[in-house]
Amino acid sequence: MFQNSETIQILSLPETPRPYLILIRAGSAPRPSFFKEPAPSTRNYDIGLNYYNPPHPDDALRTTADLVLAGGLSKLHGAKRLFETTRLLEAYHGVFFLDDDIEVLFPPENFFALCRKHALDLAQPALTFDSSDAIGITQRHPGMVLRFTNWVEIMAPFLARDFLREMLHSFDMSISGWGIDVYWGHHLKDRWQAGIVDDCLIRHTNPRDFANGAFYQYLRSLHINPFAEMGQILTSIGTDCYFASSISFIPHTYQFGPIG
Repeated sequence: MFQNSETIQILSLPETPRPYLILIRAGSAPRPSFFKEPAPSTRNYDIGLNYYNPPHPDDALRTTADLVLAGGLSKLHGAKRLFETTRLLEAYHGVFFLDDDIEVLFPPENFFALCRKHALDLAQPALTFDSSDAIGITQRHPGMVLRFTNWVEIMAPFLARDFLREMLHSFDMSISGWGIDVYWGHHLKDRWQAGIVDDCLIRHTNPRDFANGAFYQYLRSLHINPFAEMGQILTSIGTDCYFASSISFIPHTYQFGPIG
């Protein structure tokens, strides 16, 4: 049951969904966040686990998560099957999709509040400077609340409900995930707004290993080439490259005055 597959098995669903969902694609290894710690009793988000391997014996969320499912070929592939099978897409204001090697260093409510305040349809937290494989645009920019951008990375994206509804068709365009974030960026145009939130930090804990990493070995077993999937998406949007960039920013401001 707990394995990669074309189909999914839904093991539990929330009776009364909260406003937001954190959906984690989870394996057997301990996670740096959302693993042993109990979920706060008062929160505005559900926690969902999509297992692609049997849960670790110490994984408290196997039995306490609001939503549990097994299967799917990858994070977004499984998520698409979930939203096609249920009405949960309409239940949430937005969904935060996490890899299982992401350490979340902020209260999720703060991130959701900033996304709502600044009307972000597509967003991600900024990465710490010691994160594995972080690129410049995704790393934290001190002094900034957030930066409006034309792209966010696939490892920890937040999609607000309307944008998620419109982009759900793209979730299985690339099983590796490569290129889907470019596809989203291309379709932002003037209608949707994206940003990287510097006030909320995540740490990517595992370095990417194209040669021996379990995920890339798995892709090879399916005869999937991430570079080819990226190329197919670039072709579908009529370009051979995509430039991720910041558009504008919101800085922190500080008030100074006389003492006493």
